[in-house]
Amino acid sequence: MPAPEEPPSNPAELFAGAFVQRVETLPFGAILRVHAPGETALVVVAAVRGGAGVGLLPSDARALAKSGVAGLARSSAPVEGARVGGIAEDGVLLLTESGPWVVAVDRSRRRVELRPGTIDGAVLALEDARTRLFARGEELLGALEAETIERTREALVLALERAGKRIERRIAAVGQDLARVDEANALAAQASWLVAEAARAPRGARKLAVTDWSTGEARQIELPLDPARPAREQVEALFTRARRIKKGASIAKDRLAQARARKAALATLLDETRKASEHGELDVLARRARAAAPGDFALAPGSGKASGPSTRPVQQRRLAYRTFHASTGERILVGRGGADNDELTLHVARPHDLWLHARGQPGAHVVVPLSKGHTCPGEILVDGAHLAAHFSDARGELVVEVEYTPKRYVRKPRGSPPGLVVVEREKVLTLRVDEARVARLVAGETDSREKG
Repeated sequence: MPAPEEPPSNPAELFAGAFVQRVETLPFGAILRVHAPGETALVVVAAVRGGAGVGLLPSDARALAKSGVAGLARSSAPVEGARVGGIAEDGVLLLTESGPWVVAVDRSRRRVELRPGTIDGAVLALEDARTRLFARGEELLGALEAETIERTREALVLALERAGKRIERRIAAVGQDLARVDEANALAAQASWLVAEAARAPRGARKLAVTDWSTGEARQIELPLDPARPAREQVEALFTRARRIKKGASIAKDRLAQARARKAALATLLDETRKASEHGELDVLARRARAAAPGDFALAPGSGKASGPSTRPVQQRRLAYRTFHASTGERILVGRGGADNDELTLHVARPHDLWLHARGQPGAHVVVPLSKGHTCPGEILVDGAHLAAHFSDARGELVVEVEYTPKRYVRKPRGSPPGLVVVEREKVLTLRVDEARVARLVAGETDSREKG
């Protein structure tokens, strides 16, 4: 924007009339690059535990690049191209075409504000403040560096703890899956006693009843039957279910070992993070955490030093769905729960998008966004089906039936509970679950928040 007219200020005032080339901000600090005839300097404004106030640095200060404070969030406020109206102990006055702005320290809230307004306190004169403020700049830069390190470390610790709790929940869930082995053995034992009786059962029988003498005492076993299906077929289904549970238990053991390994790795990283004292160390630890627990570890947006300008914060709201990516890069949206499933299906998905769900199982609604008039490629369909199976009560089973249809054929009955829909014209995919494919899809989750 065009520079404002020269301010009517006393040239003896420190950097009065200097041109503001760049402004970078954090909630607790700001750095302004200003140019005056014959000199360019950095104005450091800080409000942190280690120091609060205003200081100066030479524009070529190598300490700035090494400190980890350089490269803060670029300010979105209309102050670049302004003129310096004056520098005080706790702030800088900026003169813009739209009126005065101030970069000021709020000591009570330990914040730096960039807002329209005027400066509090006397404007400093060149003669009595220059040397003192250049010495103070080094101190404030060190305090800003310490604060960014502390906040980055806190954010990393929080992310590691959150990932650890997520893995602990998975360990508990896998433990429950392994406990179903006893159920499988019981099913197989029950079915073995019913085989002979099923062979004798007349068509249309409504139950089978036998006496189990395996323990030396009589125990009655009954199996309710669907009279429309052969009894032998229904007994065989018990054997099939038992085999499926046992195969799922084998997969669960591998998942349990993987989860325990991730938990141990994150515990080590958490200990190292609490001891880290440099930006470089924290960056390395964050990369190691992402590699050790993909899909579980994620730093919150805006954590650490790059937390954005304090004048116009970007508001983000939680979406009703999680975003994953097919092997070809296309988005696949997965509902987070009952009411979120409704939001995704009824208000986010378009009529021509593909809708998927694990057949006959409670679970997430899955939507594959498609261009109008296009069909879903096979690879993307299989990826979507894997996510539908994974985020359902069928998780851990080797074979899962997944229904799919264009969203236009999905409707919600009036007064039905959250997540319940009626599906028409659906097709069914019998999916043999590929755990490696699931792991790849889950690890590729991207942030599901939108800017407001």
